[in-house]
Amino acid sequence: MDVSGAFELTSVVHLVRPAGDRARDLETLRAGVERAGTDSLFYHAIQCPLRRPDSRELPPDDLSAWVSGVLQDRETAERLSFAVQSHGGSEAELRQALLDALESVSEKERRARAAPAESEFVFLAAESVRVPVGVSARGADELVEALAAADPGVWFYHLIEEPWYQPGTPPVARWVRGLGESRLATLLEEEARSGRGLEEMRRRLLRRWRQSRLHGRVAAAAAATENARREAGAAAVAGLVRRMTRSEKGDDAGRGA
Repeated sequence: MDVSGAFELTSVVHLVRPAGDRARDLETLRAGVERAGTDSLFYHAIQCPLRRPDSRELPPDDLSAWVSGVLQDRETAERLSFAVQSHGGSEAELRQALLDALESVSEKERRARAAPAESEFVFLAAESVRVPVGVSARGADELVEALAAADPGVWFYHLIEEPWYQPGTPPVARWVRGLGESRLATLLEEEARSGRGLEEMRRRLLRRWRQSRLHGRVAAAAAATENARREAGAAAVAGLVRRMTRSEKGDDAGRGA
């Protein structure tokens, strides 16, 4: 990745459509998961945090929520929820984990409890539309400042959606590490894997980054020589005098007018 240029922040919206499958019990849910496209698994298991960005914890995925609320099978719902939270790194891993959770129940049991027709699970799919936000960063501090003001879609796209469709280190973390800012890259990677809500991810990353910057400044000050500290103090005083002088000149000009 070329780190010489700016990193462009991107948000995302999702166009949702029926995927063509329905489930009335655990067996038809299993068959639907087996046939589901990447965009359908993404919508039902990965995209959920964007619908409730203020939640401190990840909101339940659609599959486990339906099994728990409609089929009233809380044990299987917990298995599905664990599959989503533990194996969301790639489509293949997620699909297999969901199938394993459903196939831990016998086929007879999977067919035993059916939902009424009006409560069937409708498989949907989401098409992602990237939305440039007109903000770019050329360094770590600029990136953090931009992320601090960004909407939840930016956080979701860069820390959750991109790594899911392109498994591995989030591109934003690779870019930051290429600048030599390994601490920020690590923070971004950890939050991307954390399983927290989007706003909680924002709060934690900003707090941890500011703390790391403060510790760095304290360590640098402690390591500075006495002459360097005197020069820094003199520069600060000189800057204050310049600002006061400009302010006084501005006041005199105002009175003369």
